[in-house]
Amino acid sequence: MESKTVVRTSALLAVLLCAPGVQAAGNEWARWVQRQVSALPASAAINAARDQARAQTEAASQPLYNPALNIGYEDSADITRTVGLSQTLDWSGKARAARDSATLRMDLVDNQAGQARARLLADALDALVRFDAAGARLAAARQQEQQLTDLTDLIRRREQAGDLGQVDAQLAYLSLAQAQQKLADAEAQSTAATTALQQGLAVARPARALPAVDRWLAEPAPVDSRLPHSYALQRADLRQQLAERQVTLADKARNSDPSLGLRLGKEGDDRLWGVDLSVPLKVFNTGKADYRAALASQDQRQAQLAKTRNDARAALQGARQTYLQRRHRWQTWQRLTGDSLAGSDDLLERVWRQGELTTQDYLQALNQRLETRLSGIALCEAMQQAWLQWLYQSAQLDDWLNDFR
Repeated sequence: MESKTVVRTSALLAVLLCAPGVQAAGNEWARWVQRQVSALPASAAINAARDQARAQTEAASQPLYNPALNIGYEDSADITRTVGLSQTLDWSGKARAARDSATLRMDLVDNQAGQARARLLADALDALVRFDAAGARLAAARQQEQQLTDLTDLIRRREQAGDLGQVDAQLAYLSLAQAQQKLADAEAQSTAATTALQQGLAVARPARALPAVDRWLAEPAPVDSRLPHSYALQRADLRQQLAERQVTLADKARNSDPSLGLRLGKEGDDRLWGVDLSVPLKVFNTGKADYRAALASQDQRQAQLAKTRNDARAALQGARQTYLQRRHRWQTWQRLTGDSLAGSDDLLERVWRQGELTTQDYLQALNQRLETRLSGIALCEAMQQAWLQWLYQSAQLDDWLNDFR
């Protein structure tokens, strides 16, 4: 009986991991999660891709024209030797416009890397939530099987003693057989959750327990206050600004930049020097087509920005509403069940032993009790996943983890 009590107690604790009374070292958990995600090969790949893109983008911020070294030699009546330097002058400010575009491209690279890391972090946290819920389901299924096994043994002894009929024994056997399917499903879900955890965090089981449920119960910020922080909206805004810079650059590209050169040398025994000035003539390629294309791209990005703003607002509203709904359902379940699940085991068994509850009703009550527990686990898991989705959509995952410290 003592071992039976220990099994029930440990299983109940596992099932009720979402209960407010189960506390976790939140700050240690948050630091552990951030360390694990930062150490993932996927994080290294994100950083490498960002560094590569930034290096490629920095090329556009370099000076537009390099100086040219000119060496001349002429053999006529007198031998003429010259050496000189020439430099194309950025008369219209193309390099400055290119640097402005390069700065925006770097911001765009950082935005894409930030969202990729946030997605990686969200997937890792989701894997932790799934692993926790799968463990709770498995513990509940194992407890049910153990309880039905003990009940079957008791009914078998009472049947042999003549206290119970054969029908009661058959009902108990059938219930135990059905419990095998639920246990098999719970084991499969646990295996799948473990696989997802290994893929998301490169660990077979978390080093820290999930934070207490009150850390997942918060009032989300208004949508309009979080809309400017949307990764997609920021990216669309940067692309629109970049399109504006490209219009400026295309306009400046229509202007010709002169080249100025200085020559020094000797012609026979005489020294000579000279100045060269050349100006390209915009006769054939005037750059008007490129300018019109840049204007069209700017209009396209402006329209895309408006669409992205609407899409981002809708995504935020949906994520916020989903979280609020699931939080309400979880709290309602918690209010309805209260502490009734914790003491229902002994109560049901005592009433059945006293003959006030038939074996069939007792087995149905045990099954209903399990289903109620599983529904609570599912509601808690759904609420936590909805909270993570809201944090991701509103770009607050890091802020939430940092608040644990």
